[in-house]
Amino acid sequence: MARPSIIPTVKASLEDYLERMQAAFLAMPEAQRVPTLPATSDGKVNVRALGEAIELKQTQEKYLYERQELTSLINLVAEGQGLMPIGSRLLVDAADKALKDRMVRTAQSAKASAQAAVEAQSATAELLEKLKDVVLENESLKAQNMRLKAQLDMIHSGMMVGVQD
Repeated sequence: MARPSIIPTVKASLEDYLERMQAAFLAMPEAQRVPTLPATSDGKVNVRALGEAIELKQTQEKYLYERQELTSLINLVAEGQGLMPIGSRLLVDAADKALKDRMVRTAQSAKASAQAAVEAQSATAELLEKLKDVVLENESLKAQNMRLKAQLDMIHSGMMVGVQD
């Protein structure tokens, strides 16, 4: 024969406790309200302390996490009191992982962009050096062209000109 479920007893104790805690919370002046449910230092519901408050055995505390009907009761009151609900750490961890992944992608993108900038700067410097060489060669060819034109003009005018290479 199966043992009777402990869940209805736990639920009744939990509902009674939550009603008392919510009544105490609402009895405070609105400007001075602080959560009456047990909380951790980072603003989450302290499920272990809540289990102790309703006199659960440590082995029975798991029901407060695992059973949706119990978790939803606790979360409803906790959120009303400004506490983070049961399971919020999983959401925070997922958000932290997503943020970390985004930071890694951003860093990789920045590294690739920096590398591309260095390569572009190197290519620009190389092109400027080639341009400088071409300009110098062009100036040299212009000067040679002017000398040859002057020699041709002298030949056309009847002068004898010595040709040098």
